[in-house]
Amino acid sequence: MAVKIVTDSGADVPLEVTEKLGIVVVPLTFSFGADSFKDGVDMSSEQFYDRLVVEEALPTTSQPSVGDFAEVYKTLKSSGDEILSIHISAKLSGTLNSATQAGALENLADSIQYIDSQQASMGLGFSVIAAAEAAQNGASLTEAASAARSVLDRTRTYILFDTLKYLEKGGRIGKANALLGSVFQIKPILTLQDGEIATKVKVRTLHKGIESLEQLTEECGDLESAAILYTTDQTRATDLAGRLRNSFASGAKPIINRISPAVGAHGGPGVIGVVCVAAN
Repeated sequence: MAVKIVTDSGADVPLEVTEKLGIVVVPLTFSFGADSFKDGVDMSSEQFYDRLVVEEALPTTSQPSVGDFAEVYKTLKSSGDEILSIHISAKLSGTLNSATQAGALENLADSIQYIDSQQASMGLGFSVIAAAEAAQNGASLTEAASAARSVLDRTRTYILFDTLKYLEKGGRIGKANALLGSVFQIKPILTLQDGEIATKVKVRTLHKGIESLEQLTEECGDLESAAILYTTDQTRATDLAGRLRNSFASGAKPIINRISPAVGAHGGPGVIGVVCVAAN
Protein backbone atom coordinates (compact mmCIF):
# COMPACT_ATOMS: atom_id res chain seq x y z
CA MET A 1 0.00 0.00 0.00
CA ALA A 2 1.52 3.31 -1.13
CA VAL A 3 0.97 6.81 0.17
CA LYS A 4 -0.03 9.33 -2.50
CA ILE A 5 0.21 13.07 -2.05
CA VAL A 6 -2.61 15.25 -3.38
CA THR A 7 -2.49 19.04 -3.46
CA ASP A 8 -3.97 21.90 -5.45
CA SER A 9 -2.46 24.22 -8.05
CA GLY A 10 -2.14 26.92 -5.40
CA ALA A 11 0.98 25.07 -4.23
CA ASP A 12 2.96 26.22 -7.29
CA VAL A 13 5.09 23.06 -7.27
CA PRO A 14 7.10 22.98 -10.53
CA LEU A 15 5.77 20.49 -13.08
CA GLU A 16 9.02 18.54 -13.26
CA VAL A 17 8.88 18.02 -9.48
CA THR A 18 5.27 16.82 -9.47
CA GLU A 19 6.09 14.34 -12.22
CA LYS A 20 9.23 13.08 -10.49
CA LEU A 21 7.53 12.60 -7.12
CA GLY A 22 4.12 11.48 -8.36
CA ILE A 23 2.27 14.39 -6.76
CA VAL A 24 -1.36 14.71 -7.86
CA VAL A 25 -2.36 18.34 -8.46
CA VAL A 26 -6.03 19.32 -8.57
CA PRO A 27 -6.36 22.64 -10.44
CA LEU A 28 -8.15 25.71 -9.18
CA THR A 29 -10.10 27.77 -11.71
CA PHE A 30 -9.60 31.38 -12.75
CA SER A 31 -11.90 33.48 -14.88
CA PHE A 32 -11.81 36.60 -17.01
CA GLY A 33 -15.46 37.55 -17.19
CA ALA A 34 -17.36 34.59 -18.61
CA ASP A 35 -14.17 32.82 -19.75
CA SER A 36 -13.02 30.19 -17.23
CA PHE A 37 -9.75 28.26 -17.25
CA LYS A 38 -8.25 25.39 -15.27
CA ASP A 39 -5.10 26.64 -13.57
CA GLY A 40 -2.01 25.15 -15.19
CA VAL A 41 -4.10 23.32 -17.79
CA ASP A 42 -5.99 25.66 -20.13
CA MET A 43 -3.73 28.72 -20.23
CA SER A 44 -0.02 29.24 -19.64
CA SER A 45 1.22 31.61 -16.96
CA GLU A 46 2.73 33.82 -19.64
CA GLN A 47 -0.60 34.10 -21.44
CA PHE A 48 -2.39 34.80 -18.16
CA TYR A 49 -0.12 37.66 -17.08
CA ASP A 50 -0.13 39.15 -20.58
CA ARG A 51 -3.92 39.28 -20.37
CA LEU A 52 -3.96 40.43 -16.73
CA VAL A 53 -2.14 43.68 -17.45
CA VAL A 54 -4.52 44.71 -20.25
CA GLU A 55 -7.89 43.52 -18.92
CA GLU A 56 -10.10 46.18 -17.35
CA ALA A 57 -12.06 43.63 -15.30
CA LEU A 58 -9.96 41.88 -12.67
CA PRO A 59 -9.88 38.07 -12.81
CA THR A 60 -11.69 35.93 -10.26
CA THR A 61 -10.79 32.48 -8.91
CA SER A 62 -12.66 29.50 -7.53
CA GLN A 63 -11.76 26.31 -5.72
CA PRO A 64 -11.88 22.86 -7.33
CA SER A 65 -15.29 21.24 -7.07
CA VAL A 66 -16.13 18.34 -4.77
CA GLY A 67 -16.45 16.26 -7.94
CA ASP A 68 -12.92 17.17 -9.04
CA PHE A 69 -11.51 15.80 -5.80
CA ALA A 70 -13.86 12.81 -5.73
CA GLU A 71 -12.61 11.70 -9.15
CA VAL A 72 -8.98 11.89 -7.99
CA TYR A 73 -9.68 10.11 -4.70
CA LYS A 74 -11.70 7.38 -6.42
CA THR A 75 -8.80 6.59 -8.75
CA LEU A 76 -6.30 6.43 -5.88
CA LYS A 77 -8.68 4.38 -3.74
CA SER A 78 -9.09 1.81 -6.54
CA SER A 79 -5.30 1.30 -6.47
CA GLY A 80 -5.38 0.67 -2.74
CA ASP A 81 -3.38 3.81 -1.94
CA GLU A 82 -3.58 5.90 1.20
CA ILE A 83 -3.90 9.65 0.63
CA LEU A 84 -2.35 12.73 2.19
CA SER A 85 -4.18 15.80 0.89
CA ILE A 86 -2.37 19.09 1.61
CA HIS A 87 -3.96 22.36 0.60
CA ILE A 88 -3.85 26.14 0.37
CA SER A 89 -4.92 27.99 3.52
CA ALA A 90 -8.60 27.49 4.32
CA LYS A 91 -8.78 31.22 5.11
CA LEU A 92 -7.82 32.03 1.53
CA SER A 93 -9.79 29.38 -0.37
CA GLY A 94 -12.56 26.82 0.03
CA THR A 95 -10.32 24.17 -1.55
CA LEU A 96 -9.82 22.16 1.66
CA ASN A 97 -13.58 22.13 2.23
CA SER A 98 -14.13 20.64 -1.23
CA ALA A 99 -11.46 18.03 -0.50
CA THR A 100 -12.95 16.93 2.81
CA GLN A 101 -16.44 16.71 1.33
CA ALA A 102 -15.08 14.54 -1.48
CA GLY A 103 -13.29 12.28 1.01
CA ALA A 104 -16.53 11.75 2.92
CA LEU A 105 -18.36 11.05 -0.33
CA GLU A 106 -15.81 8.35 -1.20
CA ASN A 107 -15.85 6.87 2.34
CA LEU A 108 -12.12 7.43 2.85
CA ALA A 109 -12.11 8.11 6.60
CA ASP A 110 -9.61 5.32 7.34
CA SER A 111 -7.22 5.99 4.47
CA ILE A 112 -6.90 9.76 4.14
CA GLN A 113 -5.45 12.66 6.10
CA TYR A 114 -5.91 16.35 5.35
CA ILE A 115 -3.61 19.25 6.16
CA ASP A 116 -4.55 22.91 6.08
CA SER A 117 -1.13 24.34 5.25
CA GLN A 118 -2.16 27.87 6.30
CA GLN A 119 0.13 28.84 3.42
CA ALA A 120 0.01 29.50 -0.31
CA SER A 121 2.33 29.13 -3.30
CA MET A 122 5.67 27.54 -2.39
CA GLY A 123 4.90 28.14 1.29
CA LEU A 124 2.55 25.23 0.70
CA GLY A 125 4.64 23.67 -2.05
CA PHE A 126 7.68 22.88 0.08
CA SER A 127 5.54 20.88 2.53
CA VAL A 128 4.01 18.95 -0.36
CA ILE A 129 7.47 18.14 -1.72
CA ALA A 130 8.69 16.98 1.72
CA ALA A 131 5.68 14.68 2.13
CA ALA A 132 6.10 13.25 -1.37
CA GLU A 133 9.80 12.60 -0.83
CA ALA A 134 9.02 10.85 2.45
CA ALA A 135 6.31 8.75 0.80
CA GLN A 136 8.64 7.81 -2.04
CA ASN A 137 11.11 6.58 0.56
CA GLY A 138 8.52 4.30 2.15
CA ALA A 139 7.04 6.53 4.84
CA SER A 140 3.64 5.69 6.29
CA LEU A 141 0.71 8.08 5.98
CA THR A 142 1.37 9.39 9.49
CA GLU A 143 5.09 9.81 8.80
CA ALA A 144 4.47 11.66 5.52
CA ALA A 145 2.04 14.00 7.30
CA SER A 146 4.64 14.60 10.01
CA ALA A 147 7.24 15.51 7.37
CA ALA A 148 4.84 18.05 5.84
CA ARG A 149 3.98 19.61 9.20
CA SER A 150 7.65 19.87 10.15
CA VAL A 151 8.32 21.94 7.03
CA LEU A 152 5.24 24.11 7.59
CA ASP A 153 6.37 24.88 11.13
CA ARG A 154 9.67 26.19 9.72
CA THR A 155 8.27 28.10 6.75
CA ARG A 156 8.07 31.88 6.44
CA THR A 157 6.54 33.71 3.48
CA TYR A 158 7.14 37.36 2.61
CA ILE A 159 5.53 38.99 -0.42
CA LEU A 160 6.17 42.50 -1.76
CA PHE A 161 3.13 43.99 -3.51
CA ASP A 162 3.19 46.76 -6.07
CA THR A 163 -0.55 47.35 -5.55
CA LEU A 164 -3.23 46.00 -3.20
CA LYS A 165 -6.14 46.42 -5.59
CA TYR A 166 -6.12 42.79 -6.74
CA LEU A 167 -5.93 41.47 -3.17
CA GLU A 168 -8.73 43.78 -2.05
CA LYS A 169 -10.97 42.97 -5.01
CA GLY A 170 -10.56 39.25 -4.42
CA GLY A 171 -11.44 39.57 -0.73
CA ARG A 172 -8.15 38.02 0.42
CA ILE A 173 -6.61 41.05 2.13
CA GLY A 174 -7.24 39.77 5.68
CA LYS A 175 -5.44 41.58 8.50
CA ALA A 176 -3.68 43.83 5.98
CA ASN A 177 -6.97 45.66 5.43
CA ALA A 178 -5.72 48.67 7.42
CA LEU A 179 -3.20 49.40 4.66
CA LEU A 180 -5.98 50.43 2.29
CA GLY A 181 -6.19 53.80 3.99
CA SER A 182 -2.44 54.35 4.06
CA VAL A 183 -0.44 57.00 2.27
CA PHE A 184 -0.53 56.68 -1.52
CA GLN A 185 2.16 54.53 -3.16
CA ILE A 186 3.08 52.53 -0.06
CA LYS A 187 4.72 49.20 -0.95
CA PRO A 188 3.72 46.63 1.68
CA ILE A 189 5.46 43.35 2.41
CA LEU A 190 2.78 40.94 3.56
CA THR A 191 3.07 37.60 5.28
CA LEU A 192 0.80 34.71 6.25
CA GLN A 193 -0.15 34.64 9.91
CA ASP A 194 -2.33 31.74 11.08
CA GLY A 195 -3.35 31.25 7.47
CA GLU A 196 -4.41 34.86 6.96
CA ILE A 197 -2.67 37.69 5.14
CA ALA A 198 -1.09 40.21 7.51
CA THR A 199 1.27 43.17 7.25
CA LYS A 200 4.97 42.56 7.91
CA VAL A 201 6.74 45.71 6.66
CA LYS A 202 5.66 48.98 5.04
CA VAL A 203 8.07 50.69 2.65
CA ARG A 204 7.69 53.49 0.14
CA THR A 205 9.80 52.31 -2.78
CA LEU A 206 10.35 49.05 -4.61
CA HIS A 207 14.08 49.32 -3.94
CA LYS A 208 13.49 49.50 -0.18
CA GLY A 209 11.07 46.61 -0.49
CA ILE A 210 13.69 44.40 -2.11
CA GLU A 211 16.19 45.32 0.61
CA SER A 212 13.61 44.39 3.24
CA LEU A 213 13.00 41.02 1.57
CA GLU A 214 16.73 40.31 1.74
CA GLN A 215 16.85 41.27 5.41
CA LEU A 216 13.81 39.19 6.33
CA THR A 217 15.30 36.19 4.56
CA GLU A 218 18.60 36.62 6.41
CA GLU A 219 16.68 36.68 9.68
CA CYS A 220 15.41 33.17 8.88
CA GLY A 221 18.99 31.95 9.46
CA ASP A 222 20.37 28.81 7.83
CA LEU A 223 17.92 27.45 5.29
CA GLU A 224 16.84 24.01 4.21
CA SER A 225 15.24 25.49 1.10
CA ALA A 226 13.96 28.75 -0.35
CA ALA A 227 11.99 30.06 -3.30
CA ILE A 228 11.90 33.43 -4.99
CA LEU A 229 8.41 34.09 -6.31
CA TYR A 230 7.33 36.57 -8.98
CA THR A 231 4.42 37.38 -11.24
CA THR A 232 5.79 39.53 -14.06
CA ASP A 233 9.44 40.43 -13.41
CA GLN A 234 11.69 37.38 -13.66
CA THR A 235 14.85 39.50 -13.93
CA ARG A 236 14.27 41.05 -10.51
CA ALA A 237 13.54 37.61 -9.03
CA THR A 238 16.76 36.17 -10.46
CA ASP A 239 18.73 39.11 -9.11
CA LEU A 240 17.24 38.69 -5.64
CA ALA A 241 18.02 34.96 -5.64
CA GLY A 242 21.67 35.74 -6.36
CA ARG A 243 21.89 38.21 -3.48
CA LEU A 244 20.62 35.97 -0.69
CA ARG A 245 23.40 35.39 1.82
CA ASN A 246 21.89 32.54 3.82
CA SER A 247 23.61 29.18 4.16
CA PHE A 248 21.69 26.44 2.37
CA ALA A 249 21.60 22.82 3.46
CA SER A 250 23.27 20.36 1.09
CA GLY A 251 24.34 23.17 -1.22
CA ALA A 252 20.78 23.76 -2.38
CA LYS A 253 19.98 26.90 -4.35
CA PRO A 254 16.78 28.98 -4.21
CA ILE A 255 14.04 27.97 -6.62
CA ILE A 256 12.90 30.80 -8.89
CA ASN A 257 9.22 30.23 -9.49
CA ARG A 258 6.49 32.13 -11.30
CA ILE A 259 3.34 32.36 -9.20
CA SER A 260 0.48 30.42 -10.78
CA PRO A 261 -2.50 32.30 -12.23
CA ALA A 262 -4.93 31.18 -9.50
CA VAL A 263 -2.66 32.72 -6.85
CA GLY A 264 -1.26 35.55 -8.95
CA ALA A 265 -4.77 36.78 -9.76
CA HIS A 266 -4.88 38.13 -6.20
CA GLY A 267 -1.43 39.70 -6.33
CA GLY A 268 -1.36 41.35 -9.71
CA PRO A 269 1.67 42.44 -11.71
CA GLY A 270 4.93 43.45 -10.03
CA VAL A 271 4.70 40.98 -7.14
CA ILE A 272 7.95 39.50 -5.83
CA GLY A 273 8.40 37.40 -2.72
CA VAL A 274 10.49 34.95 -0.75
CA VAL A 275 9.55 31.68 0.91
CA CYS A 276 12.18 30.32 3.29
CA VAL A 277 12.25 27.05 5.19
CA ALA A 278 14.61 27.19 8.15
CA ALA A 279 17.05 24.31 8.58
CA ASN A 280 15.82 21.62 10.96
